[in-house]
Amino acid sequence: MMALFIFLAFSKTTRKLGIAAIASSVMGLVISRIVRWVAPRERPFIALEEVSPLIEKEASASFPSEQALIVGIFIALLWLMENSFKWTGIFLGSMILVSRVYLGHHYVSDVVIGAVLGISLFVTTNKLSSRKPRFPQEKSLTS
Repeated sequence: MMALFIFLAFSKTTRKLGIAAIASSVMGLVISRIVRWVAPRERPFIALEEVSPLIEKEASASFPSEQALIVGIFIALLWLMENSFKWTGIFLGSMILVSRVYLGHHYVSDVVIGAVLGISLFVTTNKLSSRKPRFPQEKSLTS
């Protein structure tokens, strides 16, 4: 997904969307790391005996899910783009969100908050990047 964001940033027609996706990813990861540092939350397979991970994972903090954050940005990006892969991408992104809980790596709230954070950051960043300046810039006089 990050490769897609970078590709979009280099394409002339989708540059603003790509830059908004990259900026949202960086901001989201910073916010996520701060939250994980301030209020660490154990992963389900550590905190609950009945949960065993289907794929081994290190015992790091789980809230919010950084994968869900990136998927949220991806889903919001696809929602704004008009292409034939829109629904396929949204379906695959949703499957990734479900898999994070199914694998025992995250609680449902980790995934939901991560995805909502990603969507919110992308929508906000995209609106700010496409906003026209509030005050008109002065035109320079050339003679």
